Amino acid sequence: MDQKLISVIMSVYNGEKYLVQAIDSILNQTYQNFEFIIIDDCSTDNSSHILQEYAQKDSRIKIIKKEKNIGIKGFIENLNLGISIAEGKYIARMDQDDVSLPERFQKQVIFLENNPKISMVGAQIDFINEKNEIIGEKIGALEHEEIVKKMTSQIQLFHPVIMFRNHQNIKYREKFIYCEDYDLYLNLITQ
Repeated sequence: MDQKLISVIMSVYNGEKYLVQAIDSILNQTYQNFEFIIIDDCSTDNSSHILQEYAQKDSRIKIIKKEKNIGIKGFIENLNLGISIAEGKYIARMDQDDVSLPERFQKQVIFLENNPKISMVGAQIDFINEKNEIIGEKIGALEHEEIVKKMTSQIQLFHPVIMFRNHQNIKYREKFIYCEDYDLYLNLITQ
């Protein structure tokens, strides 16, 4: 089997409301060379059933079922678990209630392949309501120097749309509850 270029990591806990949309947005990417690692954090709704149905239909999906939910600390643990088993050259983040545009992976891979000194790439975010209408946006800086300059006062990278190189020393620090993403960015900037 060919090595996957991207490992997509998503943690799921009681996400049935938007889970189908989130998974479909990944499976329908124009760039298809990926594995999709989904950690089910002891969901009590229909999430587990949805995940199993998708895993049976698509061999790129790998479901890891946790034995115990330990809350937000478990979320960070789940992300690190996904990273630890990821085989891809790049790691892409996804959340259970988000939707990725079809060309997200293609654009991010091309950028990282063409810029070997860049460790991470992000994207802008549109906020949508339940009718898929855009109700707001989040726009960050576009150039490295501007990102670094602004990052100390306002986050410039958005967690569910990042893709980064799968280096052995990259992981989330569990003591940074509710700001694990920010800590990861600052760690990468200082490296």
